[in-house]
Amino acid sequence: MSGPRVGGLRVVVLSATALVLGPSAARADDGAETPPPPAGSPAPDDAPPAHAPIEVRVLGDRADQVQRVAGSATVLGAKELRRAAPLDAAEVLRRVPGLVVRQDPGAGLRFDIGVRGLDPGRSRRVLVLEDGMPISLNPYAEPDLYHAPSVDRLRSIEVVKGSGSILFGPQTVGGVVNLLTLSPPDARQLAAQLDAGEHGYVRARALAGDAHADTRWLVQAVHTEGDGARQTPYRSEDVLAKVAFPTSTRGELTLKVGFRDDRTVADDVGLTRWMGAISPERGTLAPDDVLHLRRAELGLTHEQRLSEALTLTTLGYAYVTTRLWRRQDYHRYPLPGARYERIVGNVNEAGGAIYFLPSNTILDRAYSVAGVEPRLTARGATAFVGHTLDVGARLLHETADYEQRSGSSPTSEAGALETAEDHRTLALAAYVQDRMAFTDELYVTPGLRVEHAAFERHLGRRIEATGPADVDVSGASDHTAWIPGIGMTYGVPEAHAFAGLHVGYAPPRLTTAVNANGVDESLDAERAIHYELGGRLGPRKARLELTGFLSSFSNQVVSATVPGAPTELVNGGTTRHLGVEGSATAALGLLLALPLTVDVTARGTFSRARFVGGERDGRTLPYAPEMLASVVLDVEHDLGLGGQVAYSRVGAQYADDANTEAVDATGRTGLVPAFDTVDFGLRYHHRASGLTALATVKNALDSPYVAARRPEGIFFGGVRQATLGLRWESRAE
Repeated sequence: MSGPRVGGLRVVVLSATALVLGPSAARADDGAETPPPPAGSPAPDDAPPAHAPIEVRVLGDRADQVQRVAGSATVLGAKELRRAAPLDAAEVLRRVPGLVVRQDPGAGLRFDIGVRGLDPGRSRRVLVLEDGMPISLNPYAEPDLYHAPSVDRLRSIEVVKGSGSILFGPQTVGGVVNLLTLSPPDARQLAAQLDAGEHGYVRARALAGDAHADTRWLVQAVHTEGDGARQTPYRSEDVLAKVAFPTSTRGELTLKVGFRDDRTVADDVGLTRWMGAISPERGTLAPDDVLHLRRAELGLTHEQRLSEALTLTTLGYAYVTTRLWRRQDYHRYPLPGARYERIVGNVNEAGGAIYFLPSNTILDRAYSVAGVEPRLTARGATAFVGHTLDVGARLLHETADYEQRSGSSPTSEAGALETAEDHRTLALAAYVQDRMAFTDELYVTPGLRVEHAAFERHLGRRIEATGPADVDVSGASDHTAWIPGIGMTYGVPEAHAFAGLHVGYAPPRLTTAVNANGVDESLDAERAIHYELGGRLGPRKARLELTGFLSSFSNQVVSATVPGAPTELVNGGTTRHLGVEGSATAALGLLLALPLTVDVTARGTFSRARFVGGERDGRTLPYAPEMLASVVLDVEHDLGLGGQVAYSRVGAQYADDANTEAVDATGRTGLVPAFDTVDFGLRYHHRASGLTALATVKNALDSPYVAARRPEGIFFGGVRQATLGLRWESRAE
């Protein structure tokens, strides 16, 4: 990363921050009042409560807020997270309708999210936010998610797949997942937790927060380590700090600082067919493949209430991610004269063994992202129509530095430089959305977003016919997209219908848009039109939501199939995703007047994702199961004793676009069978002491299943993980 680029971006972010925090904005409309709406006009949206956290929400918590969401929406709140006692965020995300979530089978430090039949690989086709801010490596050029935020820092999860996602970007072909972190408390709060279990699992957590005058703060540190279900040892440290304080009588700022350090055995080579049949629970084949990731983040959210009807919310964020990944070299088939360190598998079957070399490849990468995003929300009325108008813009700058080195041993982290390159993206987005209330029952929400991104790629060293050589090659590419959407809801908070359509957009990855010769390959962005029609029904004791959806892709970027293609991805064909998803929640304890709390939640999805036209016409997209289902039963007594049973099922999937059913010798192609998981949990809370005892069994069936056949072989999940824990909390009244 070049100094001037990052330094210039700091000036932009700091200047915008100073503008937002300046005293003139605070004085502009102090004491001003909103003109009363015309007689008969509906009331505008309610302003947030005075002590609500200052943050960007994708959804709301109250029934009247959900009523105005024109599309499928799921909120996993603090109570659901507490009851689940999850080991990682993926565990609870797989309960969301329409989401395919692949958990990291060892450490839970990463997850892959797919939405409604979209490829879940590295969560590239869904926008994942934390407190409204992106967290991927480079949101535009390399939107891969290589770390999963610690579930201990989360208090709620929001998922939206409807037209409301046009307020966010750029990776909106699937939807938006917003992870909301803990808020600084209004009074003293202390917490500590220790968990231990099978496979050497240990998690230690400490939290402290308090309020002094008008300033609130919180600090949390979490340490996690273990041996992993596949003998993949890991260690992770996660630190979160927040402080919130007023900047004027009408303004408040929340500052967030975070740090993450992960070190884990992370192999990309799985089992062959023969190995999977003989010993599906065997350990990793590449114990020297180690991934070391560090991430430092700084974020601020400022809210300035310019008047009772006008609010300016500004996000500013910057984060740096470094990733060093060493991977032992191997061959699928033996080469004459090659010297191998070891051979694993069935050498009598072509492709049934893996031949490991006494060398490795070291991927050393560094990423930086910084952005500033002001959003103005205005509430008012014209004639008989109430309006909630959101207008905003975002400037984002990102860089990446790549080095690939060749080591002379499987444990080398130095090696000889083979390739070196750097990327730079400058992106500007702007959006407007107006939620129009024609009556208290009818809301129509049109919106428009524009995305423009300018990419640059520079190669300083690459592999030529004669070997690695220094070069000086540069290339550039830019993309602009107009992303409209409209949604409508009709009804009351307890019963309403909704419909909507919006355009999904994702720019091509920079390394595929500009090839190694610096030439723009003219890859198109991924574009789709999403349609939804559904409804919500239910008072407090029982709720039901049902959504039908259709996603039509005019272009889906797919893997290149022509040998020697200049880029790894190419413009593909048309695809269509059609399905229905729903959720139902019932408070049986209240409905049946039982002397204890009994809550049942069922969620499910049926979808068909198919190629349209061309040689793959009618085939199912890879990793797009037709059926997903989950059921959660939670019981809790006033005496503090509670328990939960959670069941989930993932339908069968194909691993390739040819829809191959038979498993090949390498294990990389073939049907991925359907699988089921069951989790159990018990808890006892002693109110007087603040102590809670926990016992959980994840994957209680202890039945290994094929989680994936990529990138290189069979990866199994489903290994049981039992833990015991003790949590202490103290809150001042």
